[in-house]
Amino acid sequence: MKKISKNYAKSVFQRIINQYKSNNNSEQLKEKLNSFFEELSLLSASIKGSKKINTFFHNPFILEQKKYEILITLFPKLSAETHSLLKMLLEKRELYLLNDIFSDFQELIEKFSKIRKVKLITASYLDKSIGLILLQKLKKATKSKEIILEVEYKKEILGGLILESSSSSLDVSLLGEFKNLLKEA
Repeated sequence: MKKISKNYAKSVFQRIINQYKSNNNSEQLKEKLNSFFEELSLLSASIKGSKKINTFFHNPFILEQKKYEILITLFPKLSAETHSLLKMLLEKRELYLLNDIFSDFQELIEKFSKIRKVKLITASYLDKSIGLILLQKLKKATKSKEIILEVEYKKEILGGLILESSSSSLDVSLLGEFKNLLKEA
């Protein structure tokens, strides 16, 4: 399923890129990508936000046409790109992939905009100055224009920190060090 949603996300992303790159207008391109992303975000949040709606969209016994009509009724001012995607999903009976397509499109936007999401796990609160230094170092190390830092506090790591981004992780916590010592023993 994930591969299918990635293909849809890439297809729409590439279509928008091709449409606006030929005009050499990077501001319009960014605006269109963000606009489409916001629409997908709204649709996805609406489906995820309610257990009943989520169940409805994942129910194989409900006609895809009915699901499509409900989306169009709830969101009558969707862009042509979003309508096109919804129609394609309707024809392929894959409207249930909308949330996954949103997640995949979000990843593409982040890569395109050189935005990196990083999760920081620490045992205690960080001083603001240390946080700013960490952000600068992360921007430089990842060659990103922007870092979206998600901070989580876990006393059980005892001290230090854990950084997680995409598929990589850096664990310099005391708990991590203790685990490494135990593995070596």
